[in-house]
Amino acid sequence: MKEKFLEDGYVILKGFFPKETVQEVVKRSKDIFEIQFNRFGYQEDFKENAVRLFNEQQEVFINCGKMIQQGLLELYSLSTNKRLIDEIKKLGIEFPVMCTRPVLFFNHPRLAKEEVYYKTPLHQDWPSMEASLDSVVVWVPLIDVNEQNGSILIYPKTHKLGDISNTVIGGFAAIENYDLSSYEEIQPILEEGDIVVFSSLLVHKSGDILNDEIRWSCHLRYTNMLEQDFIDRGFPHPYIYKPSLRSKTQA
Repeated sequence: MKEKFLEDGYVILKGFFPKETVQEVVKRSKDIFEIQFNRFGYQEDFKENAVRLFNEQQEVFINCGKMIQQGLLELYSLSTNKRLIDEIKKLGIEFPVMCTRPVLFFNHPRLAKEEVYYKTPLHQDWPSMEASLDSVVVWVPLIDVNEQNGSILIYPKTHKLGDISNTVIGGFAAIENYDLSSYEEIQPILEEGDIVVFSSLLVHKSGDILNDEIRWSCHLRYTNMLEQDFIDRGFPHPYIYKPSLRSKTQA
């Protein structure tokens, strides 16, 4: 498996997580939104309630997402799963450390201000991570995904090109006007429990959502603390997490 990973820049591990495990991540994420749906008296199905919250109470919608990203226990349990860490080590990440918090996505055109927020452009993850050169991303579909709901599109072997990003679109290190015609484009059909592990330098993007359903997925990112270039760069960490005091009350 390591040889294939190093050659193609990705591997797909079928049935890696029990379906019940990933289903619980979605359920508990929805539970957080449901608290606010109940507060505002929304009584439609989840998607319609989410769209209404997004349109009417956007800050509350964003805060629900923040609570999921910052502390949903079921999400963090995925990222620290011992079996997953062991598999990452087999791919050559000798000393894996999460270089960013786990990221959960609930993508739909009606839940985004701009296209980039539900359909990511052609990009690489490494430039935003600044992690080890052998760092990896684990993409976990939390529902069955295919071309109808925009499964990930990957370009095998493009990790060998190095950093070819040349612009920034919506916070993504995007790639424009670069000829990738000699590289195959793959859009895997994946089921709940499958995962894709790929090099942070692999070129990829989101597919189109054609079936009007929310696409649930999450990203887990790992750097190798023993990779020499990362050591020589002094372990850069470009992410800034800091509190806001705007809600501070006066005594």
